[in-house]
Amino acid sequence: MVRPGAPGSPSLSLAPDELRAPPRPQHTEADVIFMQHMIVHHRQALVMSALVPERAERQDLHALADRIERSQAVEIAFMERWLELRNEPFSAVEDEGHDSHHGHHHHHGADGHGEEERPMAGMLTEAELRALASARGPEFDQLFLQFMIMHHEGALTMGEELLASPGAALDSDMFDLASHVYSDQKMEIDRMRNMLERDN
Repeated sequence: MVRPGAPGSPSLSLAPDELRAPPRPQHTEADVIFMQHMIVHHRQALVMSALVPERAERQDLHALADRIERSQAVEIAFMERWLELRNEPFSAVEDEGHDSHHGHHHHHGADGHGEEERPMAGMLTEAELRALASARGPEFDQLFLQFMIMHHEGALTMGEELLASPGAALDSDMFDLASHVYSDQKMEIDRMRNMLERDN
């Protein structure tokens, strides 16, 4: 996991294998659910970013997608290691269907008709993923930025829900990861909004 340093300062790195098994139970159910759901959330960001090389036109979007792929793959490994050390499963039953801790969100599909459940905060539906995969050039660039901003905002919501949960994020590794995800994705949201403004 790479933590951006101040301007002119080097970034700090934390590898998944640097995690230590906790000496005693220090995590809550909210911590586990956050990790399990954020793994799913990050994996979708990797799916979205993998579409960029063959579809995007603007070079700064290629650079953004590459950064997302590298950082979120490392974070997934970090989160899986965190769960492994605490003898927790990598996925939750809720991820497969119903009653997600973060709730399902109804919205109109990509064609403007019908309702489709959003798996968790910020996650794209199958219809939205198909729309993104079908786009090319400037249309893809704009759609990718709009969808990834929404996706990142969902991660911020998940982090806020975690910190609002009593007793959550007291584990130091957990707090560091959640803080990093929040600050990193907030920074990328600002960057992507600036990219969209340059198109207008």
